[in-house]
This record gives sequence, structure tokens and C-alpha cells, in this order.
Amino acid sequence: MSDYRDAYYPGTEQLGPSEMRVTALGTGMPNLRPSQMSCSYAVELGNGDVFLFDLGTGSMSRFPALGLSYERANKLFLTHLHTDHMGDFLAWYVGGWIEGRQRGVRVWGPSGTSPELGTKHCIEHLIEGARWDIVSRHGRLPASSVEIEVNEFDYTQDNEIVYDENGVVVRSWPAVHFIDGPISYSLEWEGLKLVVGGDTAPNKWYVEHAKGADLIIHECFITIDVLAEKFGFPMWRAIEVGARGHTSPLACGVVFREVAPRHAIAYHFFNDHMTAPKVLEGLRANYDGGLSLAKDLMVWNVTKDQIIERFLIPNPDTWPVPPEDAVDPSTLPYKERTPLSDWVKAGEFVIEEVEERIQQEEAENPDAVRPS
Repeated sequence: MSDYRDAYYPGTEQLGPSEMRVTALGTGMPNLRPSQMSCSYAVELGNGDVFLFDLGTGSMSRFPALGLSYERANKLFLTHLHTDHMGDFLAWYVGGWIEGRQRGVRVWGPSGTSPELGTKHCIEHLIEGARWDIVSRHGRLPASSVEIEVNEFDYTQDNEIVYDENGVVVRSWPAVHFIDGPISYSLEWEGLKLVVGGDTAPNKWYVEHAKGADLIIHECFITIDVLAEKFGFPMWRAIEVGARGHTSPLACGVVFREVAPRHAIAYHFFNDHMTAPKVLEGLRANYDGGLSLAKDLMVWNVTKDQIIERFLIPNPDTWPVPPEDAVDPSTLPYKERTPLSDWVKAGEFVIEEVEERIQQEEAENPDAVRPS
């Protein structure tokens, strides 16, 4: 009998020293709907490490449900640069800064066939596009947490190590998805192996390097007929999208069969009463092993003895988890602030009784006075 509850309530279960917890923050498609955000998975390890694999649009709305601080979840691995896999980068980057994260973020991702199609170019220009946001916070939030480390690696490398720290090894290999650049990852730690595939048609690298994994994640698109009906695609377009640039349920089942993992996760489709039966039928035509049809906030606890699938029960009114260390005032240099112009300042409506109350609070509370 399992020692796990039927549902996971964040903050109520401590991971074992050799245990992994994987949570789906987004399992859907580029177009959002309330039940499914775009693609993202959070991985927590018993050694305290937290990894994010992809951050598709809307996925950060699920992050607070984990009960984790941005301080801990500061490592992001991107499979490719479609917005349904990286569209919430700024929500993560700036959100952690606002929370008081005391250190910068670290990003890993593939190169492209030219510099402007690589991860480094993408991240640098996202940050540049948020220049007003960032400048407005200078001197008000920790300076150290705005720092960013981008680790761009060759997308053609074949099962090479891209990360090796604290007993955790992450490798990458190419994927097949419309143009060159997309990749898949494996994470190995304490004798456990997780494989996270981004978008891809069936490919030889995944089948080869995912073998022996405990938990594998692979995209599985909705069936071609449903894609044509619901998106209004002509049949040629539905086939191109659903079976050429992505993986159909029938093909996904073959991939799972060839890899033969302890447990497989199919995702990247709108999972509902209409689509799930057809997806499951296609998968089961070729694969009879452990299987999940992913939905947002599904959780998998992985140990050497068992893999448990449940749903996370979120607190819809949760607050961000503060960092473990208090904000160091020395990281808030006032001189870095960009002041209001005199013209805009002159437009301020000063409410005297409110200003008096603020000044009284400053007088009564020494820590209410801004550090010089």
C-alpha cells in the first residue's frame, strides 16, 4: 500500500533523500485555455535542487501552487524558442526579482543555425524589451537578482553534458521540429533518470537516449481529424502540424514502446472528454506500459521502488514564498534609481492627512526609513 496521499498538498510532504517530484505547470498548446497553460515542468529533488524545463505562456500562473520560492527555482532549461515553451520567461525573471530573490537566474538552451536564432539572442532581447520595467525597479529591488547567466550550447551535440552540479547531470540531444535548433534533455541523479522532450516528430536520438529512463515526457498531439475540425485547418495543414512537425498518438505509442520506460507521460494536447479517448486509443495501439495523459498540476513522485501519479491541490489565494534570507539593504543603492521628472512630479496629488500618517509611521518605525 502506498504511503502517499491520493492528492499532493504542497508543504505537507518532505521529499526523501533519493526522491524526485515532477509537476506539470503547463501541458497544453500555444492557445491557452483555463484548464491548460502552455508547456512547462518543475522538477524537485531530494537534495534541495529545483529545475524548470520550459516556461510556456501562462505556466507561471501555476508556479505559486508549488509553494516554492523563486530563489530556489532559479534554473531554467529551454527545449526551443517557441513562445509556448518560453513565453513566460519575463514573468519568472521579473517575478522573482519582485519577490526579493537574492541571486540571479541561470538559463540553458540550444543554439540555432545563426546567432539570432539561438537562446542567448532570444533572452537578451526579451530583457531589452523589458527595459522600462527593469529601469523602473533599479535601486528598489536587489541588484544581484537582476543578473542572468545564459548557457547556450550547440543544438547538434548528441547526448553531451550541459549541466553537472551537486550530483545532477543534464544532457541534451537534437529534436526534429520544423527548423533546426530544438532539443530534448535527460536529467540523471541518484540512480534515477528523467527525460524531458520538447516539441519533436519521432526521432532516433530520443529513442536511443531515453532508454532505461524511469520517467519520460514526450509530446503527443491531438489526432489529425480533431485538429482539422477544431482549428479549422485544411487537411494538408492538419497533417503537417499534427504528424510531421509534431508526434501523432500512434507514433508516440511506438516511441514509448521502443524506449520501454518505467512510466511515460504524453502531453502537448488539449486533454478533455473529446480528445483523450482518441489519443489514448492511438497510444495503446502500440504501447501497453505505464502511462499518463498529462494535465496541468499533475504530480509524479519517483523513487527506485515506485512512481506515484496524483494531482496537486493548489491554494488559489496563495502568496509568493519569500526568500530564505532577508533583503540586504546594501543591494538597494538609491543612486541607481531613475527619478520622476519635475514635470510629472508636479502632477502628484498630495493628500495631507495620508502624508501625515506616513510620516508618523516613519518616525515610529526605524526600518520604515529608506536606507541611504
